[in-house]
Amino acid sequence: MSDDREREERLKSLRTRVRDELVEGGILEVDDEVELDFDADEEVTTLSDRIARRRRRMKRARATRREQALLDVQDGGDPAVVRLPAALRNRSDESWVMNLAVLLIIVGSVIGAASGALLISADPRDLVSSSMFSRTDDAEVHGLILSELDSVNNTGGDAIEGVDIELIRLLGDHSEGRTETNSEGRFTISGVAREAMLLRVSMDGYVTIERTLSPGEIPDLTLTLIEGEGVDSVDLRQPSNLASAVQLSTAIAVITLISAAIGIVGGFEARRGLRYRRTQWICGIGLFSRGGIFFGPLLILLGMALLMLTKSQFADQQ
Repeated sequence: MSDDREREERLKSLRTRVRDELVEGGILEVDDEVELDFDADEEVTTLSDRIARRRRRMKRARATRREQALLDVQDGGDPAVVRLPAALRNRSDESWVMNLAVLLIIVGSVIGAASGALLISADPRDLVSSSMFSRTDDAEVHGLILSELDSVNNTGGDAIEGVDIELIRLLGDHSEGRTETNSEGRFTISGVAREAMLLRVSMDGYVTIERTLSPGEIPDLTLTLIEGEGVDSVDLRQPSNLASAVQLSTAIAVITLISAAIGIVGGFEARRGLRYRRTQWICGIGLFSRGGIFFGPLLILLGMALLMLTKSQFADQQ
């Protein structure tokens, strides 16, 4: 008795699964019942045999549905629409489907407009100057001073001792540190703030060397003293790409806002329901609004799919 009851429970579960798959495939309506009947000339004794037979029937039903879809396409139907389940195709003429498509497109475009506004209002310079990116630790400036090479006499390139080295802040023009080169021609100034500095290298009878730098950017300086008078000035600070980053961010923000505005226009065009292809093209441009990276375009894409389903509601498609 228990085996019969278990078999009945399995058969009931199988009937439920089969009905759900047939409803999903558009073969049956939601309220239809499924009877697991079998041919009299084929002996079926086990549950696995019944499942296999039902799967074969479902396979034949799918093949029939594909053939019907092919006939619909040959009669002028939209290939993307005829593949949809019958439950969806039967609702293509309902107004709420069109209203839902319009709502998804407009909401996705508005999210894109908000993202574009945030990009325009955000300044990368504020982020770079924040405490998150500021360096509070001190740096060192060190290097090597050599004499000028004389290729004719094959002399020079020697370390010079006693060269005066001074580091001066550009803001405030006061000395940050001062030292002299040792017997090996080397110098080091420690505890230097990480801001623009002027390094001045001077010695009687030689051209004064001035190098504008940011401490910590250059690991080691090698400078050559040349006999004579005057000043040799060079800016060693590395160029900043911040201006380019600001321009790129602004350009992306403008494109995002324009795309979002076009997407909103596409939503209203869909609500008017006049020209189908024009509406889809306008909504497609709205996909570039990048609202929430992908969330906004996803909503617009879902709205465009619903527009495809309600294609027959447009005036030029009737």
